[in-house]
Amino acid sequence: MEEIDLAIIGSGAAGIGAAVYALRRNLKIKVFEKEAVGGQTAKAVFVENYPGFKKITGLELMQKMRDHLQSLGSDVEEGNGVKKIVKSKNGFELDLDEGEKVFAKTVLLATGTENRHLGLKGEEELYGKGVSYCANCDGPFFKGKKVAVVGGGNSGVTNALYLAEMASKVFLFEFMPNLNCDEIYLPMLEKQKIEVMKNTQIAEVLGKYKVSGVKVKARENGKEKKIDVDGVFFYVGLTPQNSLAKQVGAEIDEKGFVKVDENQMSSVNGFFAAGDITGSLAQTIWAAAEGAKAALAIHDFLRIK
Repeated sequence: MEEIDLAIIGSGAAGIGAAVYALRRNLKIKVFEKEAVGGQTAKAVFVENYPGFKKITGLELMQKMRDHLQSLGSDVEEGNGVKKIVKSKNGFELDLDEGEKVFAKTVLLATGTENRHLGLKGEEELYGKGVSYCANCDGPFFKGKKVAVVGGGNSGVTNALYLAEMASKVFLFEFMPNLNCDEIYLPMLEKQKIEVMKNTQIAEVLGKYKVSGVKVKARENGKEKKIDVDGVFFYVGLTPQNSLAKQVGAEIDEKGFVKVDENQMSSVNGFFAAGDITGSLAQTIWAAAEGAKAALAIHDFLRIK
């Protein structure tokens, strides 16, 4: 069984940030990713608040991070996730999706989050048939069509702006009385063909074989109405991907995020976590910083172990 100093699980900003710093400390590492490189950042239609880039797509930003990692002689094992972790006296035994096993002295969990589902009637049944959680992935299929975006935070608003570039009409639904996005986006919304409906609850996704509309309810008076759309994009929060943390018995909070100390270490000795999985500020720069912080702490942990 191959033995390494650090297994990094997840290839978003936290995972790659940790990998870069760990390699610069001459640690033997591997980065495992069950899906595609980039995490939530790669799904962002554009990023405007990462220093050094006035405006860049999330996918481009994450590719630049991967290029940096490759320049140091390492890469992400894309499509080869970790399905099981067993804690031993001196480290962790990892079972990988591709069948092999790896022994790691330490583990950094950077699995991040996945888009939250509301569990509405029609939401799961019509997933991939007009229901989506990634406008960057599926938006081009709705060129010239009407679409709905659910959620008035930064993710919902920026993706509504992106969809407005190709859709004939965009409806933006927000449950609360006000949008919860950065104020810089508000004048942008006014310039686009986006109809913002606040204090509005989406009650059902309509359609038999594909999305044909949504049923919404006004929170003030409970009045319901149907709106014809061809697609519905959900941005209503994130759910932590914490199954591996639970396997090793790491303490998690009431929302499912992994609890860590000032060095990003969990309640399990040698098991660290960084990025969105810790419930910290869901920002790319924050995740990258936590990854770097964790890598430096892991180096010190291994040196005095």
